[in-house]
Amino acid sequence: MKDKNKVIKKISNCLNANDYDSARKYIENDLKRLNCRDEYYFYLALITENLEQKEELYTKALEYNPEFLDAYINRGLVKNELQDYDGSLEDYDRAIELDSKCALAYNNRGYTKYKKQDYEGALKDYNKAILLNPKFQMAIDNKARLFLDVCLEDDKDFSEKFYLSLGITDINQGNFCDGVRSLNEVLKFNDKSALAYFYLGIAYHNLGNTDKAFDNYTKAIECDKNMIDAYYNRGQLLLKTDKKHALDDFVAAVALDSEFIDAYFAIAVIQKDLGQYENAIKNLDKIIELEPQAVNAKALKKLIQQKYIK
Repeated sequence: MKDKNKVIKKISNCLNANDYDSARKYIENDLKRLNCRDEYYFYLALITENLEQKEELYTKALEYNPEFLDAYINRGLVKNELQDYDGSLEDYDRAIELDSKCALAYNNRGYTKYKKQDYEGALKDYNKAILLNPKFQMAIDNKARLFLDVCLEDDKDFSEKFYLSLGITDINQGNFCDGVRSLNEVLKFNDKSALAYFYLGIAYHNLGNTDKAFDNYTKAIECDKNMIDAYYNRGQLLLKTDKKHALDDFVAAVALDSEFIDAYFAIAVIQKDLGQYENAIKNLDKIIELEPQAVNAKALKKLIQQKYIK
């Protein structure tokens, strides 16, 4: 596996440098020697100019690996160029079956639908691609081009969904201020969005604004009483200042998810601090039951038994 990855990395570097002669040598010599048939035909297809030959090579790759996602996507592109739009759609459908979160497959399928003049279908796929990856410029451009060419009404909920996806993406990437701006846009469309409040809580939590973090976690819970992570995060926020209310939040979390190990551990820590040693051990035992190798739970249980229980 290591040898194959090294060879593929060399091939990719050559392709990025447009050095197709060197890429072909690695494919024909090293990749073929490793007997990686699916990758062998796939990379041969990449460096082949003739469209019919490219299609045949991608088909060969798929014969050896029927779940080769990139081969379906690339063959779909080739079929599109050959104006085999139905065949292209079949390949993108299969790619989406393999990975329902593949933004590229949705974007490309949208473009094929556009070529078939299925404009509503194209818009739906472009929107799906953008919601999966709100910074996917190709899909954003394709959607803009579609609106220039055809008079269509956008999904009425798209803007809310877009800003929510964009905000979550920014926060997951550590861009907390950008995330806050996007999530505040969500609330203009829907001031009952539990997810928007929850991720605002995460952003403010990371920015050190504990008051706003607390308020937004609380609003998330008000909008969705079953939002487990909002209870847990709010409990974490309260740990140093209000252990009893933090305990209430962790208890609410495990009431909603009876296998929430981190919440059980937080409960046990608070119970230990409050002198509720027997209850703490019960929760640690629950963790060990769920995860027999739970080192931290075993260590805390041993500490309580040796130091606090006579």
